[in-house]
Amino acid sequence: MSDRDDLPEDTTGASDDASVPSEGRPSDEEAWREIVENYGDRPALEDEPVSRGLFEKKIDIVEPVEESDPYEDMWRDDDEGYVPPPPPPLPKPTPARLLAWIGVLGAPVAVLVLIVVTQITDRHFSSWVIGGLVAAFLGGFVYLLMTMPSEPREPWDDGARV
Repeated sequence: MSDRDDLPEDTTGASDDASVPSEGRPSDEEAWREIVENYGDRPALEDEPVSRGLFEKKIDIVEPVEESDPYEDMWRDDDEGYVPPPPPPLPKPTPARLLAWIGVLGAPVAVLVLIVVTQITDRHFSSWVIGGLVAAFLGGFVYLLMTMPSEPREPWDDGARV
């Protein structure tokens, strides 16, 4: 079985052989030679030029109509009576939770400040101060972990409330 057995048969009567020219068409070799000889030249149109009547339109001069943008009024600042709504209040944590966040975020900052002060002034702080800051960090971290909700959230819940 050859590669051409599965192709549809040519019903135009043209031969697949390149050496046998079809009716009115030059062979592939002649067509190639013509392309090479005329390389860079503009091809001559053998057919009649296409009528441009389809593409040319008679344009009537019409005065432009001002169209108003429906969104233009939305950005105007001339509405003197408009008062924007107040922003929603910030959530207030419980005192224990606030203290835990201060321990988790404030203790490392305080340790960095103490390191800088120690380097600049050559003053050494008591180990009780450093121990207290480490305890505040660990205590706040453990409290925040223990008070996290244990049940999983709904997969479609993005936290927004109406």
